[in-house]
Amino acid sequence: MKEIKLKADKPFHNNVDVAVIDFPDGPEGEERQRCKVTVEFAESDVKQLQDRGLDFDGAMEYYKDWLDKVIKVHLATEWKCICGYDEVMDIIKEKVRQYY
Repeated sequence: MKEIKLKADKPFHNNVDVAVIDFPDGPEGEERQRCKVTVEFAESDVKQLQDRGLDFDGAMEYYKDWLDKVIKVHLATEWKCICGYDEVMDIIKEKVRQYY
């Protein structure tokens, strides 16, 4: 299982770019950015989730599942985040909460 860390750029009002970083030589070695994922949470994005009947907790579960799947596709392997996941989810929570 690949160990990664996530690092969010400064969030905009409708999205945040998240760098996915791995460690080719182990966690003590040099970091390598594998990709960037853009998480979108504009009013129209959240409205689509609301139209599907998702409450705030359901929307957060959607974003968590979506982020997990997108990162897995980019890395083509199972992964475990050792740093930054909670910070990214906190940004998403803060931005999505305003629509509920």
